[in-house]
Amino acid sequence: MDSISVLADSETLLGFRLAGVRNVFTLKEDVDASVNAALDAEGHGIIVITNDIVEKASSKTKKRIENTTKPVVVVIPGKSAKDVGKTDDLAALVKRAMGVELR
Repeated sequence: MDSISVLADSETLLGFRLAGVRNVFTLKEDVDASVNAALDAEGHGIIVITNDIVEKASSKTKKRIENTTKPVVVVIPGKSAKDVGKTDDLAALVKRAMGVELR
């Protein structure tokens, strides 16, 4: 069964771990290598990545994130996001990306 995974900074990962997500990818020095390792891993249906990481990725990696269909990549605000209050919550982001409502 496919699972939800997260690639984010340590503080965001802690929040997801507290919410019960066990599949996490720790950000390494090379952002592109971290993102590609997460996308290449088996058994992940959804990968949640913070926009901070996406912004640091190369254009080639950004294009891969945009074009991948499995796993589905959901980009959420990171800790440096300026408009955190104006963004959708995770359930709305997943619904928009996948057409499935989380409850």
